[in-house]
Amino acid sequence: MKKRQIKYIIALLSFALAGIITVQMLWIKNTITENENQFNARVFAMLNRVVQKTARNELAFVYTLRPTVTHQYSTVNANGKAHIDSLFDGMRKRSMEQFREIAKSSPIGGQLNQFLNQFDSLQKQIDNQIPAPASQMQNIQQWMTYEAEVKQLPLKQRLYLSQLEPILHAEKRNFNIETPMEYAVIPAHQDEAALMSQAFDIKKIDTEYIAEIFPNDIVSKSPRLLLQFPEKNSWLIHSIQLLLILSLLFTLIIILAYYLTVRTIVQQRKVSEIKNDFINNMTHELKTPIATISLATDAMSKSVNESALGFTKIIKQESQRMHKHVEQILQMARVDKNEFSLNMEQLELNEFVQDVCDNQLFRIEEHNGKLTFKATENNLFIQADRDHFANVIYNLLDNAIKYTKKEPEVNVQVKKLDKYAILEVKDNGIGMNKDTVKHVFEKFYRATTGNVHDVKGFGLGLSYTKAVIDKLNGEISVKSEVHKGSTFTIKLPLVTSKTNENESI
Repeated sequence: MKKRQIKYIIALLSFALAGIITVQMLWIKNTITENENQFNARVFAMLNRVVQKTARNELAFVYTLRPTVTHQYSTVNANGKAHIDSLFDGMRKRSMEQFREIAKSSPIGGQLNQFLNQFDSLQKQIDNQIPAPASQMQNIQQWMTYEAEVKQLPLKQRLYLSQLEPILHAEKRNFNIETPMEYAVIPAHQDEAALMSQAFDIKKIDTEYIAEIFPNDIVSKSPRLLLQFPEKNSWLIHSIQLLLILSLLFTLIIILAYYLTVRTIVQQRKVSEIKNDFINNMTHELKTPIATISLATDAMSKSVNESALGFTKIIKQESQRMHKHVEQILQMARVDKNEFSLNMEQLELNEFVQDVCDNQLFRIEEHNGKLTFKATENNLFIQADRDHFANVIYNLLDNAIKYTKKEPEVNVQVKKLDKYAILEVKDNGIGMNKDTVKHVFEKFYRATTGNVHDVKGFGLGLSYTKAVIDKLNGEISVKSEVHKGSTFTIKLPLVTSKTNENESI
C-alpha cells in the first residue's frame, strides 16, 4: 500500500470518527433539550394549576370576611388580631375539603356553609352557562364588595388564606417533578419577598418560571410567584444517564478500534518497506553472480568440446531467465518507491511494434505458433520510453506463448480511434474467468491452479505493464473467456508532430 493511500485512509477514518463523535454530541444535546422542554411544560402546567387553586381557595373564603370583620381587624386590640390570625393559620393548614368541618366550630359557621352552598350552585350555573336568578346576582354584587375588602389584607395573610405552600407541594408531586424546588412570592414593583422558601436565591429573581399568583386583582398589580430548581441540570443529565453511558462506551470502543486500525496500517507499511528493501538488496546481490555465470559460460563455450556445448547453452539460457526475473523485481521496486522514471521520445507505433514482433517471432515459431501483425495505413506517433514500452509488448507476447496448451496464435493490430492509438494483442490461450480478470493487473497475483505450477513467474509482468501504461497517460484493459483466449487493449494519446528532443518524466 502506498503512502498516499495510507494518508487517505487515515484521513477518511479520522473524518468518520469526528463525524460519529459530533453526531453523538448533537444527539445528547438534543435529548437534553427535549427533556428540558418537557420539564418546562410540566412546571408551567403546575404553575397554572397552582394559580387556579389559590384563586379558588381565596374565593371560597371571601364571604367569611365581611366588611365589619375586615374593619375590626384594623381596629381591634392585639388579642382580637391574634384570634383572626389564628383562624387564617388554621385555614391555611387544612385542605379545601375540610372547610365544612372548620365551619362547624367557627362562630361564622352558618354563614360559611351558606356561602359554600351558594358558591357550588353558582359554579355549576357558570359552567353550564345558565343565567343566575336576580337574588343570586345580588349576592354576587355583595360578594364582589367583600372580595375588594379581602384584597386589602396583607399579602402574607392572603397567601396563608389561599394555602399556597400546601398546593405547591401537592402539585409538584402530582406533576412528577422530582428535582428539589424553591419558591418565593414577591409583590409587584418590589424586590423583597413576602413569602420565600429557605434555599431560594433572591439574587436570581429573573428566573424563567414566573406566574401572577392573583391574576384577577384589578386595583393593584398582582404579585409574582417565582420558582427555582437549583439541581435541574443535574437532574436532566441523570435522566439520560444510561443512554449517556452507553453512548460514551461505544464511542470509546470506536476510538480504540480507530487507534488499533491506524497502528496496524502503519506497522504493516513498515513491514512492507522492510520486505521491499530486503528484496531489492537480495536482487542486487544476485545480479553479480548471474553476470559472472553468464561470462563464465561464454568462456567455457569457446574451449569445451561439442558434447559439452549443450550444457553450456542450458546454463546460458537459465542465467538469462534468472537475470530477467531479477530485473522485473527491481523494476517493480522502483515503481513502489516512486523512483520510476521514463525517458520520453516520440515513436512511430507501427514501426516500433513491428520490430518487437520480429524479435519475438523466433520464440513463437519454436512452439510451432503463428504471429500476425496488422498496421495502419498512416503513421501514428506516440510519446513513450523506448525500453519500457518494448518490455510492455514483450510481456504481452510472452504471456500469449506461456498461457496456451496448443500451438500459439497471436494477432497484433494497431488502430486509430479519434485522438488515440490503439494496440491490441489477441491470443488463443487458456483464457481467464471473470474473477481473474478483475485482479490480473495486481502485483504478485496469479490465477489459482491448485498445486499445479506449470507456468513459471512471479506475477509481476502485467503489474509492471500497467504501471508503465499509466505513466504514459494511457489505459490498458483485457477481455477474456476461459478456453477462448484473451485480448489486451492498450490506448495511448497521439502526438501531432515529431520532435527529436527527449523528455524525462
